[in-house]
Order: sequence, then structure tokens, then C-alpha cells
Amino acid sequence: MKSEQRKTQILECAKTLFSAKGYYQTQISDIQQAAGVARGTIYQYFKNKDDIFVTLLENLYRDWRAELSGRPERNAKAYENGFEVFKFRIRQTFKFFAEDPDYCNILLKVGLGLGGDFDRVIAQFDRHLVEMTKYYLLSGLKMGRIRSDINIEMVTNMIGGAFMRMAFYYGVTRKKRPRLDFDALTEDFVRTFAYGIFPENH
Repeated sequence: MKSEQRKTQILECAKTLFSAKGYYQTQISDIQQAAGVARGTIYQYFKNKDDIFVTLLENLYRDWRAELSGRPERNAKAYENGFEVFKFRIRQTFKFFAEDPDYCNILLKVGLGLGGDFDRVIAQFDRHLVEMTKYYLLSGLKMGRIRSDINIEMVTNMIGGAFMRMAFYYGVTRKKRPRLDFDALTEDFVRTFAYGIFPENH
């Protein structure tokens, strides 16, 4: 097996173990056994368990950014306006986490509160999601598509928090249920924030 393939194999086994057992309960020996390699082989690629976990988080952030940078097919509806582009980005992120529940669990549960480099990498996700949401809200405000009296900071954090909670629910808690309709889930999420939950004459 080539060097890069071996490293990927070790990371994939570690990801599964960290998700299932947690960070503290997973040992290098567990990863070694799952990957079917000698202990020394792991140390050829990683300094220690912390290094493996941080590498997983950094890879997750890189892959998520790559997913977000994807563009819909030319002339697709998602090109029509900022609102549709925002929906497209939300859909891609739902899909990303729901299709890899181990990654989702590591980011939104296992990695929280570990401190140090772990918090630094995890904070990148929150910061990027907040910045993306704020950008589309401010763009909508300039174009007159969003109420001028809304609290941008509050709404940005509401959307970010609700989105990550939903990603965890649909990506981890609900992973054994039928396959998700990402278009319908995205539509429900965006419509609820855009139009509220109460009928016009409540």
C-alpha cells in the first residue's frame, strides 16, 4: 500500500473509532488494531493521538470548504439570486454532514470542549458559517429583500446555531432512518427562517 493510502486508511479507522468511542476512550492501540498496522507505522505519519484528531478536523474543514465552493450546473435555479445561492450552500452542507455521520459526530459532539488546537479548528467552522450567513443577509438588506429593522448579528447566530443543531440531528441522531430528501429539508429550513412559523393572521 502506498504511503498516502496507508495514512488515509489510518485516518478513516481513527474517525470511526473517535465517533463511536469518543476522544478520551480511543487509544493509539485501538487505531493500530483497526487499521491492521504496526504501532510504529502510525508514528511514521502522526506524532500522537492529538495529531491524528487535529488532522481529522482539518481534513473535515478542508473537505467542507471544497463542498461549499462547488457551483450548481450552469443556468440552474441556484444562480438566479442571492437567496437561491444561499439555499444551495445550505443544501450542500446538509448533504455533506448527513452523508458522513462520523465526521458530523466528531465535529458537533466529540470534539467540543477538548480545548487547545481542537477548539481552534472547530472554531473555523463556526466562523465560516457565520460569515457566510452574514454575507447573504447583508446582501439581501442592500437589495431590499430583507427587513431593514432586523438585528443582523442576532439573526446570523440564530441561523448558525439552528443549522448546526439540525446537521447533528439529521446527520447523527437520525442516521438509521430513511434517506433524506435534501431539497425538501433545505426548503423547510430556509422557508421557516425567511417567513416565520406563524400564519399571517395569527
